[in-house]
Amino acid sequence: MESGSVANDSGPLNSTPDVHLYGKTAAMKQRRSNTMLFVFRLLTFSFSLAAVLVMGTNKQKIRSAPQYLEVAWHDFDPFRYVFAVNAIICVYSFVETWLAVYTLSRGTLLLPETFQVWFDYGHDQGFACLLFSANSVGIAMAQLLQSGSTLIQGQYYCSDAGAYCTQARVSIAMGFGAFLFLALSSFLTGLRVARWYLP
Repeated sequence: MESGSVANDSGPLNSTPDVHLYGKTAAMKQRRSNTMLFVFRLLTFSFSLAAVLVMGTNKQKIRSAPQYLEVAWHDFDPFRYVFAVNAIICVYSFVETWLAVYTLSRGTLLLPETFQVWFDYGHDQGFACLLFSANSVGIAMAQLLQSGSTLIQGQYYCSDAGAYCTQARVSIAMGFGAFLFLALSSFLTGLRVARWYLP
């Protein structure tokens, strides 16, 4: 009886991988999660880089000025804030994208699991809030300029500055796109943290 019991313990039933929800193995689910995180990281990087480039090149000539006069993105503090935060997110998401590629290619995390999971989750949360704050301030400034409540150089409207206001709003829209994918990344890293505390 004992030998039969041992034979059953080493039989096909115990060699079958542990199957979880929807019949996916734990390894398959983990790889799918890593792939999704890589896509979200890459999109966050792409949108934040686009926001930086569009805002950083936003310089227009004021056509109705009696002499040559330009308005640039750094003439308004909210637009500086948008540029700076998107630049930070761009660098952060580039590093995280590289880490995601490493995880996908090697099948393991570069850093100790506990440290990297909490590092990713904490920074995703903090940077997502920072990015939302910057874009909210930026869009408020863009609306004030568009409505004429705030004037460029104290006397010129958006229509006098070519595509200045439009380009600023495009940059902010790209920033909100980066926020969306950073928030989705934060959701996935949050699930990784939560799994440690779920029964």
